[in-house]
Amino acid sequence: MEPPFSLELIRFTAAFQDWANERILRAAVAAGPEAAAARIPGSYGDGSLHALLAHVVASERHWLRRWLGDAEVKLDGPATWPTLEAVREAWEAGRAERARFFAELDEARLRSTVRYRRNQPPVPDARPLWQLILHVFNHSTHHRAEAAAILTTIGRPPESVDLIDYIRRDG
Repeated sequence: MEPPFSLELIRFTAAFQDWANERILRAAVAAGPEAAAARIPGSYGDGSLHALLAHVVASERHWLRRWLGDAEVKLDGPATWPTLEAVREAWEAGRAERARFFAELDEARLRSTVRYRRNQPPVPDARPLWQLILHVFNHSTHHRAEAAAILTTIGRPPESVDLIDYIRRDG
């Protein structure tokens, strides 16, 4: 199946994801350490803001490692980063590598197949890179929405993470 979009759209969406993640992480850290334990029932892990945001960061790092050829990479858990500040620092630390990956991405690579192992016990899997990239974008959006709901519920709503606000950011 051919990608139903362009490489430039992938790059645009990657930049939007980065912008939106930064806004959510900034709001979470600003909300203070007590916000880390705020929960949304039924969400990832224990449903806490900390677990959600650590999962977003871990997942994005995990998939990038797979895209770069590490088929055996393991997903980090929330305990890897014990505070919201540590989660944000981990995300910031990977920012340049993510940007470089998308800047160097070309059409052939976008259509290539990524082979990796998933779940426990590990099961071989293979998917076109473009499908995995879209998965990560969607996955992060889902959990950002949960994090925004938690922050809003505790009276610390984040700045908008709507795509139109990203588009309008430069006037």
